[in-house]
Amino acid sequence: MAIRRSVTTTIAASVLGIAALGGLAACGSGDDNGSKGTPEIAAKWDAAWNNADPKAVSELFVKDGARYTDHAFQKTSNGTDGVTAWAARTHQYVHNAGLKVTNSFAGGDQVTLQWTFTGQMEGAPKPFSVPAVAVLKMQGDKIVSDDDYYSVADILKQSGLPANMFG
Repeated sequence: MAIRRSVTTTIAASVLGIAALGGLAACGSGDDNGSKGTPEIAAKWDAAWNNADPKAVSELFVKDGARYTDHAFQKTSNGTDGVTAWAARTHQYVHNAGLKVTNSFAGGDQVTLQWTFTGQMEGAPKPFSVPAVAVLKMQGDKIVSDDDYYSVADILKQSGLPANMFG
């Protein structure tokens, strides 16, 4: 699992590095709630996920051709119905699921969000809080695709569940 965590960390660091070095504008903290150049979608995405209403998440996406991929759980959901189902499943199996956008970058039709994912997995003895990255491809003010990256091993370990099956 150390290799998987290392790969996940490397991917997240690479995404953020590419965003910063690729001429993207660093837009500040998610605490700005849309001010000081923070992409407006950052505050909307944060609010929708914390709303616990799966429809609030899917309403951020384009009507046709939406795609949401949670790379940690290797699950892709297509269309707004798929996004709604994934958000519902997340809130069903992760009690008190929440997130906090801590930073965002925007350039062209892409937005990168750095965030913290929190909650308690169903049946787990302890809650978790892990860093995460989302890469959004935008069409106007709507999301076309959302690729989320975080470590399942970290979630399991913090939750008090077996995370390292190799010793």
